[in-house]
Amino acid sequence: MVGGILFSAPRDKIRSVGERAILIKRKATEWNTWNVESIAVESQGAEDDILVTDGTSIVLESDMVTGRFLEKVTLGKIKVSPLLADRTMIARPSSPLTILAGEKIQLFISTPVWFYAELLPSNKCLVDLPFWRPSDSWFGSSTIDGQLCYAKYTSAKTNLEELDLHPHRATTAIMVHNRHNKALTINRINVPVNYLNLYSDDKNQLWTSSISIKIEGESADVELIIDKHFLSEFEPQTLISRPRISSEHGKLIRRISHLFG
Repeated sequence: MVGGILFSAPRDKIRSVGERAILIKRKATEWNTWNVESIAVESQGAEDDILVTDGTSIVLESDMVTGRFLEKVTLGKIKVSPLLADRTMIARPSSPLTILAGEKIQLFISTPVWFYAELLPSNKCLVDLPFWRPSDSWFGSSTIDGQLCYAKYTSAKTNLEELDLHPHRATTAIMVHNRHNKALTINRINVPVNYLNLYSDDKNQLWTSSISIKIEGESADVELIIDKHFLSEFEPQTLISRPRISSEHGKLIRRISHLFG
């Protein structure tokens, strides 16, 4: 079963992380939404929990409305759930990583999650916003061959015990098999989070599907496998949301220049 928070909405509802808040207000024939962002950097408020309250403590001006969604009659149920980004995410380690020839290394990369709210029973999207929006970036071998992504800096941990977990970010475990006879240096890695499931463990920490990447010989193509199983130490309990883009066989073939930089 896909997880999420289901609530009736006779009054205003607000989700907040630190000084960042998303407010939803129901009227008779329309929904109003606000995206309040009083701090701009991810590091501030990063330790705060995601809070759910009514909107009575926040004073908002009418000209601050970021969304007006009209219906003939609004119903009182909304489903809210975290969702992974709508583009792939470029992770930039704080320093280059070199995987020696023949080695297999696991990396842990965290990425910000989106706030997703849909109306029930119609399943119409009402809000689809990041708690913290990464910067836009281009990834590819040239200005023509590539794709528009999001970008963030990360330490790219190699040990589970070193993970710095936050309620508004999800962690992806990436196993890189360097079967080439040369070392592989990673300055950037393109993580296809929009193809991954999102899970929650028994401590309410967010995890994504695991990924395995295999680099074979001189081939320009790389096999990327979205794993269906997890390492035992992860133990995610609940499926929270499904991928924005489905991969029928759980396998993607990518040019190496579209995965590593």
